Amino acid sequence: MSQNELRTMLAQRRGLAEDLLWFPVHDVPRSFGLSWPLTGKQAEEVLSQLLDRLRRVLPPPLEDEQKSLRGRYVYLSEVIDRYERCDTRRLLERIYAAGVTPARLDPCHEEYDPDSEEGWGVRPSAAPDFGGKPAWGWWRAVREAGPLYRMPDPYVGDREPPVDRALVLHERTGDGTGYRAALLDAVREDPRQIDCWAHLGSDAFARAETDSAALSEALGFYQTAVAVAELSLPSAFSGVLAWSEMDNRPFPGVPQKRGCPGPRKGGLICGNARRHGDGACP
Repeated sequence: MSQNELRTMLAQRRGLAEDLLWFPVHDVPRSFGLSWPLTGKQAEEVLSQLLDRLRRVLPPPLEDEQKSLRGRYVYLSEVIDRYERCDTRRLLERIYAAGVTPARLDPCHEEYDPDSEEGWGVRPSAAPDFGGKPAWGWWRAVREAGPLYRMPDPYVGDREPPVDRALVLHERTGDGTGYRAALLDAVREDPRQIDCWAHLGSDAFARAETDSAALSEALGFYQTAVAVAELSLPSAFSGVLAWSEMDNRPFPGVPQKRGCPGPRKGGLICGNARRHGDGACP
């Protein structure tokens, strides 16, 4: 099997563009001690190992002494060892190389008043939480978890956000294929579009009853959304991302979608996410 044939086979198996696989395949002789052309058995072994390498998670940004800290956020890469999608790691490396915009302290983080009608922007309901305690007690516990943080503005420029354009297209035409294409175009142009990754996951999940591959596809999209958002978090993050802050909503919104691992697993507390039907807070 030639270099081009191996690249084509790898692209077909994982749905990746061939040009993205140029270097991994070109490097096969050095990495595996083989020479072109490969035998059928060699090609299958190389394909298996290449796919495994492409899916390995990036290590969490933690020092050894930070790993045992209580109350900190637990990164996706501490929960899984392989990404579902083969391009997730490459996208993360691309974003990291270009420069990550970090989450920052919210300027209002010291102004929280649990007795105020405007406590963090939304007053909790009087309904008890899942532990049987009053909602205000839960709200105070959230406040004690750490300072408020604000994620980077997820949209650049004055144009309508790509996710909104895709949703308008879908509502107007009912074209699911065009909707997915619009979302995929958006993340190809800028893989930091967390909302678009999450909506791709929701769309795939909705197709799971009729498409046996859709669940895996949905998980891959959700994992990518979480992993991209995590790049902006401080190391050993133990603060709070409040739902009432608009810039935070794409990230807390991801784990609400069908139990994707991520913020549910760690110290991140998504302020008032319970209002949307899920207990996203530990």
